[in-house]
This record gives sequence, structure tokens and C-alpha cells, in this order.
Amino acid sequence: MHRGMFRPQSFDMIKKVLLLPWFLFLFHCAFTQNPSLQDSTLNNLVHPAGYKTCTIGELGNVKKTGKGKHSMIIIPGLGFGGDKYDELIRHYKKRYTVYTITPAGFDGTPAPPMPEAPVKYFSLPWTNGIETGIINLIEKENLHKPIILAHFVTGTQVALNLAHDHPDLISSAIIIGGSPYRYHPSQSKDGSWSDWENEQKYTPDQREKVLDYYWAPKWFKTVTKKTWDDNMWTPDDYCKDKTTGKDLFDSSARVPIQVMVEYLLEWMAYDPHEKYKDIHVPVLVLVPDFKELLSYTPKDTLSCKSYAANNT
Repeated sequence: MHRGMFRPQSFDMIKKVLLLPWFLFLFHCAFTQNPSLQDSTLNNLVHPAGYKTCTIGELGNVKKTGKGKHSMIIIPGLGFGGDKYDELIRHYKKRYTVYTITPAGFDGTPAPPMPEAPVKYFSLPWTNGIETGIINLIEKENLHKPIILAHFVTGTQVALNLAHDHPDLISSAIIIGGSPYRYHPSQSKDGSWSDWENEQKYTPDQREKVLDYYWAPKWFKTVTKKTWDDNMWTPDDYCKDKTTGKDLFDSSARVPIQVMVEYLLEWMAYDPHEKYKDIHVPVLVLVPDFKELLSYTPKDTLSCKSYAANNT
């Protein structure tokens, strides 16, 4: 384990691949209220009628495996439950007691109530709820400074927040496939927001305004499930093995779109690198080698995967 955060030379590679694959598509279509992509009768910012919620701060599920001397907590990322990490757990269970959590709302578990209006996504009510649930788990199980292993967006933000907010409770954090910081494309000559070579970084106040007044009410509120599924991570994005990739895609697609939207908007509102300088526990960041990893179609001009394949 080494102290510190993401290696600067890795930033360009990571940001091009780990940003949402559909951001180019969204910026291209932003605020057009395209009837083929949206449905004005929808409201994805509230739970469906009759939806049973949990209490904010509850975890969807906790699975304990192994009897090792040291403890580890695994945090799945956006759309996934703890069952997707069984193979990883088998690798660690002889050396660690592993607690695999499922964030509330994923893998068939109830999500928290939607935030009350006016919603401020930068306050991270659901994301912080995962953090609260993990703190409660540490206290309940009397864990002595567990290792936090987190995967994918949302999960990695929770881990970094734990490292920043509660260095007395954890020993270290391992980050796999997360999102190191929040940048946005500039507007291209054709009017689309797709210029990733001239990125712009928003201030927290700017991110708040863009999300609260544009993205949430003008896009995510009425986006259809088909549009969502067609433009989120594809099976090939999740895994080169087609069977595994399809299983991961199907698991994420089963999560209610309202739940995915809330977590995603919180992720978009938050830039974790603003806290890096104040993190004082060891953090290991696993940076993959992207050579020969990406496949893309040259005619595909609206995906980060295409852009990354040409520039990494």
C-alpha cells in the first residue's frame, strides 16, 4: 500500500475511460426534450407509487465471509450487489473476515426515501447514507480498522469519503475502476457538448446549478428506461467475456431507474479530488493497462470508449 492518491501521469488515461460512456450522448441531446428519448409523463425523480423504502443510513444487505484475523469491507459500485464479488471473496477469505455490503436500492433491496424538495444533489444524501451504514457496521461488529475495498463509481466515492472523514476507523482503502475527478467537455463547433480535448472543470456552485436546474429536471426526470439502458454501460463495457458482461448488464438494468438516477446525480454533483490533499490513510489505486482493452467502431463518434481508444 502506498500513501497518496492517483498518479498525475495516469489522469488523462483514467478520465477518458472512466467517465460515463453516455456523457457524450447526453451532452449531444441535452435539454432538447427529444420525444423519442424522453416521455413527458414520467417522473424519475420520485419513487413509483407504493414503493417501500428503507431508512436512510441502512445498508441493503451485508454478507460476512471467512474468519481471518484482519477485516475487509467490500463496497460495490453503481447498480450492483455484493454477490458479484464472490470470486474475489474466495481469494481473500482465508486471510480476512470479509464483509460485502449491498448499497440500499441495489440487487432487489429497498432504497431510501427520495430527498425532500428542494433537492440539493451535492449534499449526497444517499451516498452519505452508505457511508453511515458502513460506520454502523464497523461499530456493530467491533471491527478494528478494516481495509475498505471499493469498486466502480459511487462505491469508490464512499471509500474515499471514509478515508477522509474517518481515518480513525479504517486502516486503508483500495480503489478499483472508480472516477478520480469530475471534468466536463466543452462545446464543439457543431453546438454539441462533445469537446473532450478542451475539458472544463466546474466549481461546486456551478455543478449544483447545472444539476439542480438542468440535468435533473430537463433530462433525467423524463428519460425513458429504453434510452437509459441503450446508453449506459454495455455488456462489452463491463467485461470482455460476453456471458459475464451480459450478467453484469442485466443485474444493473434490473435496478429501478429512479434509484439509478438518484445515485448518478449525486455522483455527478461530487468531485472527490477536492478532498485528496486531506486524506491521510494509505490508498491503493489500481490503474489498469488499457492497451488492447478497448474495442470500438470508427463510425461511433458519440462514446467515450471511441475517444479513449483513439487517444490512450
